[in-house]
Amino acid sequence: MPVKPAISSAKLPAAFASEAGIAIGPILFVLAILALLAAVMSAGFSDFGTAGTTDRIKADIQSQASLIRTKINECNIKYGTNNNGDGYPASDTASGTPVASLLCAGDPAGLQNIWSGIRAAQLPPPTAGFNPWQYINTNGSGMGGTAEGGRCIWIVPTAQTPKSNGGLVAGLTAAATHFSSGTAYSNAAEVIYDPASDSQKFILWITLPTGQPDPHCLP
Repeated sequence: MPVKPAISSAKLPAAFASEAGIAIGPILFVLAILALLAAVMSAGFSDFGTAGTTDRIKADIQSQASLIRTKINECNIKYGTNNNGDGYPASDTASGTPVASLLCAGDPAGLQNIWSGIRAAQLPPPTAGFNPWQYINTNGSGMGGTAEGGRCIWIVPTAQTPKSNGGLVAGLTAAATHFSSGTAYSNAAEVIYDPASDSQKFILWITLPTGQPDPHCLP
């Protein structure tokens, strides 16, 4: 019986090397892409983060501000006509009152909170990186009379140096454009927001002052 010639073992490494090259090539390509992405995200992570922060803050601030204003005005619309035009919730005139705690005094006892009371609505938590919304009615008592210093709501970031956060500034700037806005008090602006301010305070007027604006309603 004829004997088949033996396969030279010297040729095996070359064959394995050729096959390995086909398998390793795509893997090396994928690894190179991953390394490139890692380098880009490492060098420009702030750019990716800035875009996400900007979009979130813009959406949250403008929607929350509009909702809060609607709920505060709702109380006045219901009870203000027979109370010298003032049915707005009262507030602490020294430091303001958290929006979450506001009461519509004309509603039945136990159901006066504008969020959990007789006309319940959900107040979203402040967007990440911000303190809770605050409100001031310079009339103080709310029901009856006028508010010479105006009525407003405001929110400020929790960071000590928020002006240095590009995404935060861009988000608040975009949110301000949803309203008529200015960087300083004006009777034509419903929002005051100054992107150059150290506090990055965002203010929405509920009613404009008839006298000097209250300091809480200024940047």
